[in-house]
Amino acid sequence: MEVRRIDVRDDEECARAYDVIVASKGHERPWVEPPSLAETLVEWRHVDEAEPMEMWGAYDGLDLVGVATLWLPMTDNTTMTWADVEVAPDRRRRGAGGALVDRLVERAREEGRVTLLVEFHVPPDSESHGYRRFAERHGFTLGSTEIVRHLELPVDESLLARLAEQARPRWEDAYRLETHVDGVPDHLVESLCQVMNQLAVDAPTGEIEFEEESLTPARYHEHLDVAKAQARVRLTTVAVQQDSGRVAAYTDLVLPSGAPGIAWQWGTLVQREHRGHRLGMALKVENLRRLQRDHPERRRVVTGNSDTNSWMVSINEELGFHVVELCAAYQRRL
Repeated sequence: MEVRRIDVRDDEECARAYDVIVASKGHERPWVEPPSLAETLVEWRHVDEAEPMEMWGAYDGLDLVGVATLWLPMTDNTTMTWADVEVAPDRRRRGAGGALVDRLVERAREEGRVTLLVEFHVPPDSESHGYRRFAERHGFTLGSTEIVRHLELPVDESLLARLAEQARPRWEDAYRLETHVDGVPDHLVESLCQVMNQLAVDAPTGEIEFEEESLTPARYHEHLDVAKAQARVRLTTVAVQQDSGRVAAYTDLVLPSGAPGIAWQWGTLVQREHRGHRLGMALKVENLRRLQRDHPERRRVVTGNSDTNSWMVSINEELGFHVVELCAAYQRRL
């Protein structure tokens, strides 16, 4: 088994890597709708100076049978690196996964990182799942668990109206809600970045300790440019303070172009000093209404929350999200 760097500028090699990743991520998960090769290539070929990415392939002769991706944050959490390991289902148990993990550990050490993080999806009743056993054999320990839930669309408008009206008296005197497509206006970007940067430290992450992130307005716009190149739509609803005009809370839905049936629920966060006003529920309802109005072709929202985040879990359950699987995060100290 040979492990070598994948050239993300090579169309043929990228297509082979994409096929391996899609087959691996979709194994025994019939609900998975992967992004298209075209939008995936935009991500792979974008050079992010704040978080460089490397892709490594495991080759059995001439056959690419496994792919590992490594991300190296450079402006925050710089003692960490996170990775993804995928092996074609019909080529597993032949050493490809172990060879890729060994290379990731070697690269992490070369870069002076002390923690290597990986995530993978498993069924809800999966204490002895093979993915867990593989991670543990290679020195990883469970750090945190997210519960992945799906919301079937459309959500009944009467439910959304009732939840919105229950929340409104708690926030309407101090905030206004705004929904924006493909990024917020420039005058809100700085305060939005400040809220988004708190997500890593405010959301429960179990045994994994993150630093506050360092998203800047320039990098926020860079992310928007990448999404535009991918033909993705981003719906952002924010709560803006009436007195200061600054963002106090936000929620994001991202619509992949190559998977037209789904929407991904990305970050949702209310700043600590603005909690207790039911802003989380109000934002999610407003964003869902916009999604259903403008994109009736979307049939499902996918989200994940820590199993200890009772506040957000309760909101999702009220909206009708149901449990599908777990996303387990494992870490290895180097």
